[in-house]
Amino acid sequence: MSGRGLLNDFTLAEGISRRFSGSLTVSDVDALDAAEAVEMLEAVASLTAWAQALQARVVHRMEELINREVEEMLQKPDPVMAMSLTAAEAGSVLRLPHMTAMHLVSDSEALCDRYPETLASLSHGSISYRHAQAVIDQADSVPEEERRGFQSELLALAEGQTCAHLMRAARRLRERRWPETMIERHRAALEKRRVGFDPLPDGMGQFTAFVAAETGQAILSKLTAAARGQQQAGDTRTVDQLRADIFSSLMLGAGPDDPAVPQVAGNGDTVHEVPGIAAEIMVLIPADTLFGGDDKAAELNGYGPISSEAARRLARQALHWTGLVQDPATGEILAVGRRRRVPAGLKRWLQARDGTCRFPGCSVSTPRTEIDHTIPWSHGGPTEHGNLANLCPKHHRYKTLGFWSADQPVPGVLKWRSTLGRTYQVKPVLDYGRPTYPAAGEGPETRAG
Repeated sequence: MSGRGLLNDFTLAEGISRRFSGSLTVSDVDALDAAEAVEMLEAVASLTAWAQALQARVVHRMEELINREVEEMLQKPDPVMAMSLTAAEAGSVLRLPHMTAMHLVSDSEALCDRYPETLASLSHGSISYRHAQAVIDQADSVPEEERRGFQSELLALAEGQTCAHLMRAARRLRERRWPETMIERHRAALEKRRVGFDPLPDGMGQFTAFVAAETGQAILSKLTAAARGQQQAGDTRTVDQLRADIFSSLMLGAGPDDPAVPQVAGNGDTVHEVPGIAAEIMVLIPADTLFGGDDKAAELNGYGPISSEAARRLARQALHWTGLVQDPATGEILAVGRRRRVPAGLKRWLQARDGTCRFPGCSVSTPRTEIDHTIPWSHGGPTEHGNLANLCPKHHRYKTLGFWSADQPVPGVLKWRSTLGRTYQVKPVLDYGRPTYPAAGEGPETRAG
């Protein structure tokens, strides 16, 4: 491909190019007229759909290969383990979060095994990948013997329609034809109720709750009523701000009539501190920043950098402190709190260093992980930072069962080998040099020489 330096020729990696044939070139994109630009966009959409159909077939083939590995190692089939391992492999290659990769594996299996007509339409560029996902979602919830015919109807409906229009039409058609399935589907969906938190830029995050529709509407109505009441009492915050503050206060133990404690920031702006924080959180803040000597960013474990102002607000609410001795010249951690078999201070340091599970692409935060000896303790592996890493229970199990293996060629840097033999390197969230910690029960830490 070419286009005044904006597009480069695409070359397949050596060793895989033999699986492809033919060639594709693109003339100067900047020379396209209006009609040609529209035609080119349509062609690119078809090419993208073809590539996504091919991706589904490749991912499904990977799952077949991993299924064989699982059955051989466990001496029995385990489709759930195979699917999870396939998601780990595909997610590592494509740099996807695990749940996104799980959806990819599930969609690929559905397209290849249950909905070949949809896969063919995707491959021909007749529909997009989002349309294919909509067909899977809607057809999976009808009686099995009716799926193939319903799939054909949906593909006919998809022609010339956006995915949103297709979903609305498909739901109406499904509910009219199989109204009895609504109860079963709602019960299944209700089993998946959950809450989550997604970090966002600028020191913010988004809290989500997957609950029954009537429950969600009732919660929102109650928050809105409380917010309106606060405004009538003279509060100048917006309804959105009040709903967020009241929600936070209720969850953290303050009363609904006291949604936040107003404080004046250093620049004169009014901020609102939320009382009642009882959960343990970890914030790394330099002493100079803590006491107002500078405004360097602090580090909120599991999130990333936060402003010095936010860190100082959290510090004022802290019930417990753990000191860290740090070399001011190199940033190297020299010592942490008390010791146990995995010393408590070392455990806290590992949580800060790792931030999340150290498996490729995994974002499970360290409060929900387990500390793993990279070289097992039973094989002589020491309890020191260069042989320890946080792993979530699922990925810890992958390693324990031998489906994935890891080593630390450099303390804190994990080199993984996957089920299908590919290697991946994962660096820590924080790198404060290479401190040397003693094994549990030994003398004080010493600096790396």
